[in-house]
Amino acid sequence: MMRLSGINPGLRDIFRMGVREIYAYRIWLYLGVFQALLQLVLLRAVWQAVYGNQDSVDGVPIETMITYLTIVGLLEHITRIDIANEIHERIDQGRVAVDMVRPVGFVRQIVSLSLGQSAGTCMSIVVVIPGMILFGSLSPPSSGALLAFLLSLIMAYVVSMLIWLLVGLSGFWLINVSGMRAVIWVVGGFLAGSLIPVWFMPGPLRTVVEVLPFQATAFLPASIYVEESQGADMWRALGIQLFWIVALWAASAWTWRRAQSRIVVQGG
Repeated sequence: MMRLSGINPGLRDIFRMGVREIYAYRIWLYLGVFQALLQLVLLRAVWQAVYGNQDSVDGVPIETMITYLTIVGLLEHITRIDIANEIHERIDQGRVAVDMVRPVGFVRQIVSLSLGQSAGTCMSIVVVIPGMILFGSLSPPSSGALLAFLLSLIMAYVVSMLIWLLVGLSGFWLINVSGMRAVIWVVGGFLAGSLIPVWFMPGPLRTVVEVLPFQATAFLPASIYVEESQGADMWRALGIQLFWIVALWAASAWTWRRAQSRIVVQGG
């Protein structure tokens, strides 16, 4: 369901369309870069105030915290996916009926378009990374941690896409998913550790975070980069991400099958 075929020219064209779409509306790309840098500046100021004159809190040095915030900001910029809104618009405007009869499956169309949009967004990294080095810190980890982080980054992107795919597919029942998108955006971002690292969260909240997939999109890869997750903890983090990829993929496949049945009922 989720594979981007290397031989299907239709998917390649949809991917290119996604890239072109980003640059057709490049003002949103510029605003995304500005948002990422502004968030880093504000969060750094807040956490420096929290640390005060202390060099570390709960064993986490201020330098590690700043690097963590920088990596999380970079992750959010890279993994920002608008697949739920794309599905919502197609359902709302009735275009999904046309999409369903195309030779390329609907979900593969949406995924290919989103991958193209992400590729277009990633081209702005040449601006984002220097800005984040200026306002934050990207102190390089050990080679082993860097390789694990790159793997974790890929899995974080897949988990994020699957989460938003599920939100989008829920539109076949909810029709309008704007409210759910807003809730997931705010609550999911917090539970992902984008504002407060999971290691600083109180016990009950940390338990909630650990049984939800959101930490796999930001906290886990960032903790690997800053080497707060090493050895067995690092492998556990990668395992958690892999688990959520499998679980969310299965949930997406099941939801899509149900959604197709619902379309038949609506058209009957």
